[in-house]
Amino acid sequence: MKKVKEPKIYKSYPEILPVFVALFIVGLIISERFTPDLYITWLGISFAALLLSFFLQSQKTKGIALIIAALTSSMFYGSVRHTEKWDFSDLLVLDNSIGTVYGRYTGQSSIHHKNKINYVFKEVSYTTNEQTVDIPIDINCSYILDRQRLYPEQYYSMTGKMKIVSFDKPPVFEVESFAPAEQKLPSVSSTAKEVQQRIRLGLNKSLGDEHASIVTGFILGDTSKIVDKSIFVETGISHILAISGQHIMILILVIASIMHWFKIPPISRSILISVILAFYAMVTVGSPSVWRALIMYIAVAVIMQIEAASSPVRPVAIAAFLMLLYEPAYLKHAGFILSFTAVLSIIFIRQPFEYVLNKIHFPKMLSRYLAVSFAANLGTMPMVAYLFGTLSLSSLFVNPLVLWTFTFILPISFLIAFLSVFSISTVYLSSGLSVLLDTLIRFLENVKSIPGLYFYVGNISPVTILIIYALMLYLTAIFNKWQIRRLEESYNKSQIDKIPVTELPKEKSIEIRIDSKSKATPTLTGKKLYVPKEEKVVRKKRFINPFINLEIVSAIDEVLSSLKRLKVSSNDSQKELIPVKNLVIDSQNLYYRLYDMNEDLFEKEPERLLQAHIFMLSIAGYELLNRLSPNLVNLETVAQSEYENDYNVESEVKDKFLSVALRSDTIMSKIVIENVTDNQLKVILNQGKVLFLRAQKLLDKILKDENFNDSVEQHLFLRDEFVKWCWSFVQYDNILKLQRKKNLR
Repeated sequence: MKKVKEPKIYKSYPEILPVFVALFIVGLIISERFTPDLYITWLGISFAALLLSFFLQSQKTKGIALIIAALTSSMFYGSVRHTEKWDFSDLLVLDNSIGTVYGRYTGQSSIHHKNKINYVFKEVSYTTNEQTVDIPIDINCSYILDRQRLYPEQYYSMTGKMKIVSFDKPPVFEVESFAPAEQKLPSVSSTAKEVQQRIRLGLNKSLGDEHASIVTGFILGDTSKIVDKSIFVETGISHILAISGQHIMILILVIASIMHWFKIPPISRSILISVILAFYAMVTVGSPSVWRALIMYIAVAVIMQIEAASSPVRPVAIAAFLMLLYEPAYLKHAGFILSFTAVLSIIFIRQPFEYVLNKIHFPKMLSRYLAVSFAANLGTMPMVAYLFGTLSLSSLFVNPLVLWTFTFILPISFLIAFLSVFSISTVYLSSGLSVLLDTLIRFLENVKSIPGLYFYVGNISPVTILIIYALMLYLTAIFNKWQIRRLEESYNKSQIDKIPVTELPKEKSIEIRIDSKSKATPTLTGKKLYVPKEEKVVRKKRFINPFINLEIVSAIDEVLSSLKRLKVSSNDSQKELIPVKNLVIDSQNLYYRLYDMNEDLFEKEPERLLQAHIFMLSIAGYELLNRLSPNLVNLETVAQSEYENDYNVESEVKDKFLSVALRSDTIMSKIVIENVTDNQLKVILNQGKVLFLRAQKLLDKILKDENFNDSVEQHLFLRDEFVKWCWSFVQYDNILKLQRKKNLR
């Protein structure tokens, strides 16, 4: 392995895709301010700016050119997709007529007076004097503010007066009263439509009218039969009546668990789940939040399969871009706006709340759950106030409680709906669900009766909303900088003698190269990591695990993230070392990929040796994380370990296999064998600890580039030892499972 004279340092750059999508959204908004016939102009500017970026030398000016290109290209698309103006001269005879409007609420609304709000409806038909006229475009239905809360994609019947202001402006219908109308759920296939009807009939047959209407809202997003929606609106949980990411997440967890139990491989599992979710979206009212959740799941699944660097913002950006590419009008859709606002709030403002809850000694899982709920509610409050002119403070404490019960209510509702499709009796399930729903409704009614939690805030300006969100992000940024500074100071204060170390069996001494500041800094040259020769050499009677050095872990992560994914070959050599199908699915995939990596590959791409070493640790990690039972091992010492805050795996590394390797290495190093209650497991774990120590030593050797050929030879030998140990661990776990089944009988 040749050392490069001038090391190339890998740096992290801002996410390009979210920036592009943000520019795309801004471009769509700007394009509405200009006439549609300027699309040729925008296209020309976009091409010119893109072409200019290839000739500019300065990175700053090149970036400006690319921003202009992205902005004008989205303005071009917005102009092309602009809806042509209609001639309403034929409708002038309907001016000031009294009648009934039937249509579907788009989710778009705007406050146009202090006491009036405009709701935008599509697929509108107007009936007056026993004549029905179909209106081919969206119309505004004006109603008294704070009197009605409408739900996107729902059909309504409204009585009132039609106003035709001008032949070139859409009509305005002044509403006197609203009433939910029979739903026409969209579907692209007769099969989806038939499933809709079967679910409706099955729920009506299994549950009472009140409960059936609520569950129909949960499952299909159809709330037209719910008599009193105000308890959901005023307590701030009306989002559970619209199909959202919460529904999709629970459905994914249920389906994924079933498929994992049947040992369906991850790629096939992701494809099947995507197909099921797409069909489910067709069965429902098809609100933007459904498609957002579906696209995000597919994006995350693809990113994981191609092993791209993970990012929570990227799937959100992909979902927003694809949806706006399909329908730019979603930018004015309340469901679209609130759905993405909630997700982005969880991503950006969750961490401060979670930190505070952890500081006051909340359990980690509970802290994360409460932080997610609080961030989503707090983040959407300004937008709800802007869109609807109302605010519900009760949502801050009601949502965490209701969403927790919702994780029980929704799976039971899905199961009843599924069984009802096949006309299978659900008497016992229906009775249990009815009890849960009655308890939920009674709780919401009590919260609703508390004065001062739901109130009208008036017509808030867009500038005020922007300032509120800017302030939220600013405070979060301050917190993040403080966290980074705190961690850096804590790390810089630690000296190498204070780093926790592990004694290496039968090893008298090992050479540790350090500089005059008693700290080794890893350098990344090309795609190879090495620790440079320093000023002096110190001999220590101990071995230091490279995984506890944050800089080394970060550098390893950069190398692994830069490697392209290797295709799994059809070569079956050495693949029968153990019965692979008895491993967990993630370990199975890694097993085949690990044994496709040989000396020839390591010779061509030396950095693959580091990757193979991480794969080897990941296989053991997946088995440990899936099988190690707290009942067999006293893990209290793990929680109290001084290693606990050395690194945050989730935030510090992008490569998922490195994350698993870090977790497994940490768990194994923290387990105190004397605390293991099962003797046979104690022997197996002791063997594993020895293997992990050897793996740490070999990793250190690989990073220092000490005798590459010898490192390859040791890795291949250790690889087989690790796999055999995993198999012994799996066998014993299977024996314990059989014993538990016998004891239950």
